[in-house]
Amino acid sequence: MKPDRGKRQDVQVPDKKTMSVDVEDRKQLGRFCWFFLRNVLKDEEWRTRACAAWGIGLAADRLPPEWAQPALSALTEAAADKDGFVRFWVIDAIGKLGDESHIALMRSALNDKDDYVRVNAAKALAQLGRPEGSQLLIHMLSQTPSMISSKEQDSRGSRRVWKLKVFAIECLGELGSLAAIPQINLMLREPQWPIRASSAWALGVIGDKKAVPNLRGLLHDREKLVRVSAAEALARLGEESGMVLLKSLLIDEKKMFKYKAAESLAKVGYKTGVVLLSEALKDSDTAIQSLAISALGKLGDVSIIDPLSEKLDSDNWQVRSDAAIALGRIGVDHPLPLLKKKLEDPMKNVRVCSAAAILMILGK
Repeated sequence: MKPDRGKRQDVQVPDKKTMSVDVEDRKQLGRFCWFFLRNVLKDEEWRTRACAAWGIGLAADRLPPEWAQPALSALTEAAADKDGFVRFWVIDAIGKLGDESHIALMRSALNDKDDYVRVNAAKALAQLGRPEGSQLLIHMLSQTPSMISSKEQDSRGSRRVWKLKVFAIECLGELGSLAAIPQINLMLREPQWPIRASSAWALGVIGDKKAVPNLRGLLHDREKLVRVSAAEALARLGEESGMVLLKSLLIDEKKMFKYKAAESLAKVGYKTGVVLLSEALKDSDTAIQSLAISALGKLGDVSIIDPLSEKLDSDNWQVRSDAAIALGRIGVDHPLPLLKKKLEDPMKNVRVCSAAAILMILGK
């Protein structure tokens, strides 16, 4: 449960200053996009700075060597940003792009005043090859609230604590931490359903066959999203019971559950999941559209390039941003002219996402 990228519910107003991009050469286009992202790391709006750091992180594994070091220099400077949300994504990007020379910076971030930044710093340390990072995340799962968060533990603070645990579990899943399996298994019995759901997901991603009996038990959980997560994990582990439940949810009356199940099925290679997510691109609810766009982008299916490209012209700037990133993740050249056009979008974050997407395509 990462903090929402760009705090998307906040209203963003069109920027009066747009830019003209008349670059045909691929190398020059890539340089233009890189310098644009670097410059907006110093933008006056925290949303734009955060989005730029997030975009650089997404493109990290595709940045040419001549841009990687300048990117790290810019991110290192941005690590002192006054906004915690910006620091969060800066630390995330450094974890993906950095090397041993950034270990001291990540250790320093373990003392950041923002809870999420501290958790992300532990993850970044693990990504930089330091086992202490994973150990800190695992240790966090067994700690009392006062040891996790610096916030006062009123009811709102307690909610923040379990959300931080969810984030730590997701980090461990992304890291593929085998050492975390015993502690994550214990989290399957936690009273907060998001912890149970994220734990099921993480065990499926890590690939723990021994967790199958416990995951089967969650197929009857009182919360439907926990059942979806458990079913996806079981399907990843080759268990038919997971596939059966996910298929049954494809006709669920609640669209969110239906498309979450479709996303899970698509992740394990079930083509009907891709078809349903493609249909969701036409849904009147932009939240459903964004869910489908993000899922399709992560799947990397080139067959949906055209419907995703159409979403670049959405009236909703968030949908345009999501579509740009999805196309960047897929990484084929076909949408480059459309993405270059979006570098002139009136919304800053659409321009930032388009620049990151172009870098992802050019670097693939």
